[in-house]
Amino acid sequence: MINLHICRRSMLLQRSRCHSNNNSSHCYNFSTSNASSSRNVVPKALYRQLLCWCRRNEGVPFNTLPPLTLAPPQVNPLALGGLKEMRSFLDRNSDDLDGNHVKFGQNNHPAHYALYKEDIVVKDNLITFPEIRDTNELRSVIRSVYWLNNEHTIANIEIVQEGSDSSSGGGADEDQKGQISLAFEAIKSCNELSSNELDSRRKKRESSIEVRNRKEGVPLFHVGQVIQHKKAKWRGVIVGWAIDEAKTSGQLSKDRLTSLTTKQYEVSAAESDTATNEDGTPSMKATVKYTILVDMNDSSLLHLSKSISLESQEDLVPIDQPGLRRIQNHLIHQYFSKFDPNEGGHFAPNTVLKFVYPLDRFSTDGNEGIEESVDPSSHDAKAKVSLSPELQHACEAITNGIQDIGHRLLPVLELNKQQLNDDNGVASLASTLLSSLQSMSLENERGISSPSSPLDSAISSIKKLNQFYAKLIALEWSHDIHKKNEHTIDFKLGQTVKHKLFNFKGVVVAWDPKPHMDVSQWDGLQGVDNPNEKPFYHIRPDINDCIREFGGPRTWRYVCQDNLEPYDLKHGRIELEMELDEEEWGWDKENGWFAPSEEIRFMHAEDVGDNEEAIVETIQKLKDIISDCFLSVQGNGSITVGKLEDAITVQDMIKEVFKEFPDSSLRKQLDAGISELIEGKTEQALETFSDIVATEPAYGEAWNKKATVHYMLGERAAAVEASNKALETDPRNFQALAGIGLVEMDALNDKEAITAFQQCLELNPWSMVSARLSICMNRRARSSSKADSVNE
Repeated sequence: MINLHICRRSMLLQRSRCHSNNNSSHCYNFSTSNASSSRNVVPKALYRQLLCWCRRNEGVPFNTLPPLTLAPPQVNPLALGGLKEMRSFLDRNSDDLDGNHVKFGQNNHPAHYALYKEDIVVKDNLITFPEIRDTNELRSVIRSVYWLNNEHTIANIEIVQEGSDSSSGGGADEDQKGQISLAFEAIKSCNELSSNELDSRRKKRESSIEVRNRKEGVPLFHVGQVIQHKKAKWRGVIVGWAIDEAKTSGQLSKDRLTSLTTKQYEVSAAESDTATNEDGTPSMKATVKYTILVDMNDSSLLHLSKSISLESQEDLVPIDQPGLRRIQNHLIHQYFSKFDPNEGGHFAPNTVLKFVYPLDRFSTDGNEGIEESVDPSSHDAKAKVSLSPELQHACEAITNGIQDIGHRLLPVLELNKQQLNDDNGVASLASTLLSSLQSMSLENERGISSPSSPLDSAISSIKKLNQFYAKLIALEWSHDIHKKNEHTIDFKLGQTVKHKLFNFKGVVVAWDPKPHMDVSQWDGLQGVDNPNEKPFYHIRPDINDCIREFGGPRTWRYVCQDNLEPYDLKHGRIELEMELDEEEWGWDKENGWFAPSEEIRFMHAEDVGDNEEAIVETIQKLKDIISDCFLSVQGNGSITVGKLEDAITVQDMIKEVFKEFPDSSLRKQLDAGISELIEGKTEQALETFSDIVATEPAYGEAWNKKATVHYMLGERAAAVEASNKALETDPRNFQALAGIGLVEMDALNDKEAITAFQQCLELNPWSMVSARLSICMNRRARSSSKADSVNE
């Protein structure tokens, strides 16, 4: 048992202290006492008041509180030192202590949270508690702080040091003042939390329960349900509702009087809806109002400019089409934990909404919205997600697969790092990639054995692999582009320059072979011939020069090469608004300018010595390994996730899978066409994609990108033809299906557009085409209704 280990260790320390003549020893006894003294009366009273607040608000959720950092005199430094050593002891002996459920003084001991909570950071004179998510964790923090400052805890931490007195480094009275001040601040904060949040939520909860238990006038819709506005046709998800029932039928009659008459009119029961209840009491005229998060794509397409709306019940209808129920709104994550495809599809309310609306259909989970009380320091406190066996197997396969990719990549990087010449420091580029990859592999290994959701582990693995692969693509692409154009460049990275016209000096931090935008109308370029074909530099300017020339500081300037000239720092230093990143930039004393990192130099094809060829070869090997893995999963099934941000991660990886092709030269050509498309060179991009499909008709993603360009040029028939070619090579290319839907929608072929959009959503449920599907279905319904009216 852990208690036995602690007691045995305390005994050994005590024996060491008693028999040592020359060395100091420390013995920490973390026992507590029920005894009290006059010095402990006030802190104990405040402590009990805080615990009473926690009991009074038990089960009432609140927004997560930020991490809490305390230092002396708020907490006793002697107790902090003892806590730090005990946590270190537990970490060192974790293997021997694992599996013992009877921890220090049992879970209800005030020291338990401080000792065993993994996320707590303890230093000699500092303790930081992690985010506080509920009253259980708040209570644990309060008990931990009280225990650290309790005079009996401090008295039992025996510190014997030859030749000096035991001292905490400050006066006891001053320490107690700081600790009492902390307690008063905590009480004040808790009371403010009650008045601002908790009391209101408790009242809303009582009100919602009372309304849901009525026989009549119960709201039709529930929190988490997806609805549509009858007239405006936008979709949204309900995040709250309230009853406006302040008036009886008699009051409604008086309200109908105008300034033109004082005559009283009798209102019949039929006219007043329900003038009286069954027992003869006045009936309330109830109106249900719903707070709704509006789908951002609907809002954009329908020109609404709204993200939240307050609507009456009679203006809303439920959505029957499952493909239209995944609402996209930037506030979704604040109210819901995920999208649940069960029961046709709805959003799962978070803890706060479950508490406020416990009887709503999607809130009931057996505990009426109150979270089960658990030990906040245990692993069991983590949320667990129920997954189907098929989905769990798919997630574990993804995590294991990406871990295998990492194991194949690591030897390549490690060998490259050993072979690179360290004289010019280029090996650090390999080290950066190696560190990123090792982090990915270690996280995946932890994810497999972790009790957290396999879906979370799979999503995290995909995200890490995406980031690593994007890093490789960016390194190679940037190096190739700059290599082809280095002969046109007059200024190097880190060189100090001066603008010929505007007289500001600065530092070159990057350059482009040609500007990424139309600069022909810019000031200062009127005398430059064809500036859109000239190199442009990213300049970090001198702050004082910018204030003089532009009236205020500027972070960076984008300058044509023709307008720059070298600047010698002997004429004056450069003062930047923001210092350059120390990890990416240093100072080259020999040349007298800023020195970029090896990564930046490689990306801009600057001299990296004899290592350039080895780096290029290594990056290509790494890409080939990942590409082979992507090619092996082309055409396989995908997983459905409950959060938009997770869906975007999966989509990004699937898109990379679509781009892969056995011939790496064609993949590079595809990337070149995409770059041209991004830069607005539409005709040039179309020519590039056409060349690819002429060379290799089986390259589906090239057909898909060709279809995109045709659509942008208004060539709709050619766009549909190219999209169909993409689907012939891969029927699961949801981007091609979305493209066909767009063309048919523009042509008012709603039936064909609906079919294409629905097929796209079956493969990619979170696709933004759901908004367009909704418009097409509404438009088709209106046409059908008009046709029926004409026939009648």
